[in-house]
Amino acid sequence: MHIIQRLIRLTGLIILLCSSLPAVAEVNLSGLSDEAETNVKLTLSLEQEACDSPEWKIGQLFVKAAQEIDLALRALGYYHAVNTKQLQFDDRCWHAQFDIHSGPQIIVDSIEIVLEGDADKDEKFNKLCEKLRSDVGMGLNHGRYESMKSRIESMAMERGYFEGRFLEKTLLVNKPQNTAQIRLVYDAGQRVFFGDIDIDQDILDPDFVQKFISVEPDAYYTSTQLAKTHNTLSKSGYFEMVDIHPELEQIKQNRVPISLKLYPKKTHHYSFGLGYDTDKGPLLAASYMNRRLNRRGHFFNADIDLSPVLSTATAEYSVPLENPVSDFFSFGGGLKREDTDSYKSLSGKLSARLKHAFDSGWKQTLFVDSVYESFTADSKKDSTLLLLPGGSWLRSVADNPLRPTRGYRLELNLTGSYKNPISDISMAQGSIAAVWTHPLPWQARIITRAEQGATLVDNFDKLPTSYRYYAGGMNSIRGYSYKELGPKDAQGHVIGGRFLSVVSIEYEQSILDDWGVAAFIDGGNAYNLDNIEIKAGAGLGARWYSPIGLIRVDVAVPLSESDSSFQFHFAAGTRL
Repeated sequence: MHIIQRLIRLTGLIILLCSSLPAVAEVNLSGLSDEAETNVKLTLSLEQEACDSPEWKIGQLFVKAAQEIDLALRALGYYHAVNTKQLQFDDRCWHAQFDIHSGPQIIVDSIEIVLEGDADKDEKFNKLCEKLRSDVGMGLNHGRYESMKSRIESMAMERGYFEGRFLEKTLLVNKPQNTAQIRLVYDAGQRVFFGDIDIDQDILDPDFVQKFISVEPDAYYTSTQLAKTHNTLSKSGYFEMVDIHPELEQIKQNRVPISLKLYPKKTHHYSFGLGYDTDKGPLLAASYMNRRLNRRGHFFNADIDLSPVLSTATAEYSVPLENPVSDFFSFGGGLKREDTDSYKSLSGKLSARLKHAFDSGWKQTLFVDSVYESFTADSKKDSTLLLLPGGSWLRSVADNPLRPTRGYRLELNLTGSYKNPISDISMAQGSIAAVWTHPLPWQARIITRAEQGATLVDNFDKLPTSYRYYAGGMNSIRGYSYKELGPKDAQGHVIGGRFLSVVSIEYEQSILDDWGVAAFIDGGNAYNLDNIEIKAGAGLGARWYSPIGLIRVDVAVPLSESDSSFQFHFAAGTRL
């Protein structure tokens, strides 16, 4: 009995709560596709009215609704629509019901596009028209028809037909036969050429700036060339802002002059940074750049990075070559100190580099390095002088530079030396490293990583530790400390190896807009061919896509013998 009374009271409470909820006006549509229903709702004035709207206004808009429904469906090619409708008022609100039969969609059975003027012989313009004509046989959509006209007008502006206009634009609908015909006649007029280029800047030699400009006087005008010039100058590193545009009001003799104004960046740039990396410890960084050492565009970089494990200082003087967009020569030097659990080293380097960026996206660096390194490994101290010519090739592709879900990175390195008075040993070394990421369902992605390196050397004991292979750490095999892994001597000291193999697979799952979790397993080792021992590690991690980039925090356990039971890894930056 008590249970029944409680149920009655609960029911009454629910009814009371429901009656206190605000009333909502309803416009119900049935019989339409999702696209048609959306368009009708956007068109119906009745959709904007609330329950407290006057009854006379609701009635007027209800009568008007038939016309609005017809217009909304005609926009999508439905010219045979019929509907039945019903409007009801109750004590709290009004309710409208529309049962609509859209009927068959009008079919476009012919599209005629006629080009007059210079566009008639323009290959790209004719390709656009061919593509537009391929809509024959499709259902009529007034939005696509308007887009068709806009694309022709946009093409005209992009390719220098500034006086182009439609002589005819006709859409004929044969309702009884359920067909439509489109006829467009566009008179493009004369195509203009690039005229003189007025360059407003005073920081670099005019001849040097001219090398960045792809616009050529007396060539046919295209906005593509203007955009290319804008992008090239913006990426050059010399200018804060680039303003390039045609002076349409000054067209003379079918030539349009181009105005280019360049706003320079500050000559000197300084930056400082603090950070932490579990492989290297606390980080302190500083850099200096002189963007313009002279009017020929030479520039200078200096960087210093300090940490308990790895510290470097470098300086580089760069000279743009004949094509400053893609080609540079540089020379410089640097110092490096490294203090790991496996070895200690101090090295100095002088280098000359020739850099080239290919149109395919590959970046090539050819170099000659002179390296002197003093190092201590397996309790033995030694030093080596090397003259190392070589090359590196890099290609990186990502759909988003800060938060990539699809992309890859591929890097190849080759170097070597031949024993002579300025090189203590003969050696050859090559490596290839790859990272690939791909999206998965449910806002997840997979990240795979692989690295393979090999060294041939006549005297391994004289090979500097910087050129030996070690494994372990955040970007190697997680679960082990930085460069903990590798071949050991008789006393158990890690001395590094001639070869390196590392593979990794990671699953990353987004859980919030800027947060994710990851699970991974890494494997491989540094080794010599006479003793190959594979190590593996696995773990879980957290990912934060911060405003400055990806922050990675991982906890990993070694699946093989190790000096510790787990490792905590922290790093910043994407791997592409």
